[in-house]
Amino acid sequence: MKKIYWRPRAVSKTALLLIAVLAICGQLIVENWRFNQKQDWFEEKHRAAEMMREGMELIREERFRLGVDIDREKDPMESGMVGLPMSPVTSISGALEAKQTSVNPNFAAVVVEMLKDVDIKKGDTVAVGVSGSFPALNLAVYCALETLGAKPIIIASAAASQWGANVPELMWLDMERLLKDRGLISNRAIAASIGGYE
Repeated sequence: MKKIYWRPRAVSKTALLLIAVLAICGQLIVENWRFNQKQDWFEEKHRAAEMMREGMELIREERFRLGVDIDREKDPMESGMVGLPMSPVTSISGALEAKQTSVNPNFAAVVVEMLKDVDIKKGDTVAVGVSGSFPALNLAVYCALETLGAKPIIIASAAASQWGANVPELMWLDMERLLKDRGLISNRAIAASIGGYE
């Protein structure tokens, strides 16, 4: 009777030793011949990320001032930008993990790169639509536009999905007003919709 399954022969000790030596040599080469390369638009990216971090601090302080607690389990960075599971201004369901992921100041740097990739320059007009569902990403866009000196025309959505800017005392439009009043941003939405499905 023929064997049904093919089995490779055992790998020799010499081959295993050679693979191990090559792996160690490769690791040593990678670790000892590093080089630092500055990303394109590094200064602008850094400035936008710092601005976003400052904005998140202002919003966190405002939440505390309003007496709205931050759930450290749901918002481990204590950004104040992860909202509630449900509130009177919650429009639709939302994924907590997506909101937690968005709370990273480096997203402002990502937006800078995206804008630079399409050749946005100082003084260019940019159309922007924002939703209360992702306040951290809204802030990232605002900070990137401020850093590049672009002129946004912004339309906002007031309501938010779960875990977004759905704290009734501090919705996205409230956050936006706070950031402008404190001098962090110079632009606000020129119009807003209620948001949600209708």
